[in-house]
Amino acid sequence: MSDSGKVLLIDGMSFLFRAFYASAWGGGYRQTSTGVYTNAVHGFTKMMLDYADLVKPTHLIVGWDVASRESLVRSQWYDGYKSNNRQAPPEELIPQFDLVKEVTEAFSVPNLGCPGFEGDDVLGTLSTSLSADGHQVVIATGDYDSLQLVSDLVSVKILKNGGKHEHYNPASLLTMRGISPEQVVDVKALMGDASDCIPGCPGIGEKTATKLITEHGDLDRLYGNLESCTAKMRSKLEDHRDQVYLSQKLATIIRDVPLEFSLEAAAWEFDRDMVRSKFEELEFGRSLATRVG
Repeated sequence: MSDSGKVLLIDGMSFLFRAFYASAWGGGYRQTSTGVYTNAVHGFTKMMLDYADLVKPTHLIVGWDVASRESLVRSQWYDGYKSNNRQAPPEELIPQFDLVKEVTEAFSVPNLGCPGFEGDDVLGTLSTSLSADGHQVVIATGDYDSLQLVSDLVSVKILKNGGKHEHYNPASLLTMRGISPEQVVDVKALMGDASDCIPGCPGIGEKTATKLITEHGDLDRLYGNLESCTAKMRSKLEDHRDQVYLSQKLATIIRDVPLEFSLEAAAWEFDRDMVRSKFEELEFGRSLATRVG
């Protein structure tokens, strides 16, 4: 570990949505005696403590989306970006967006976000800045896009079902997915991403995209060497060149979001009485309370 410390960065939306659906699949929603929904907040808190126990960070920060789809920077680049994400979140979850931040604040954990940018961009900016200063960084998220942030000082834990995760550093990324961090974006530029409405190149899936990028190194070299491709593949790539490069731009995590934060304020230490008081208010019960002493 770097002498400068270890920083755990949590993708707030990934944690909150995963916690909500993991506890609500049977139709049961945890509530307080006054009817306040807390299932997502309770699950989020447990996950945060689980990863803090696992990583043993010196500092902890949570990054959040804070903008509507229409106000996102990427929506200005491409009107179709995330255009299929118009469905409102479940009504039981909506009040928990603010409530979960009350819990993290009770732990003295900073909640960071910036209008126009996504949680990925917040984590990308933080991990880039912190690692440049010599800090070891661990990102916990459900989004594979974050694999482009992996470096010697930045590792990524991808959330999986059942409380499990996949751990990625440069070596394991190469072993498990056959690519380097620098190639993550170019693979996505070719294959696209239906969940975010990133178009990619029609007719090219993940397997072919990975093969093309690993053979050529990156997107620019691929387009500089199209004569080595089959006539059919060359035609696809030439016909959709602009779309592919737009997809590359959309898939690239922004690493210079204008954030104001103090690492000192993110120290992983908290007032146990304040946390227990918040737990009592939300009627979390003894299982979590015993974890904070």
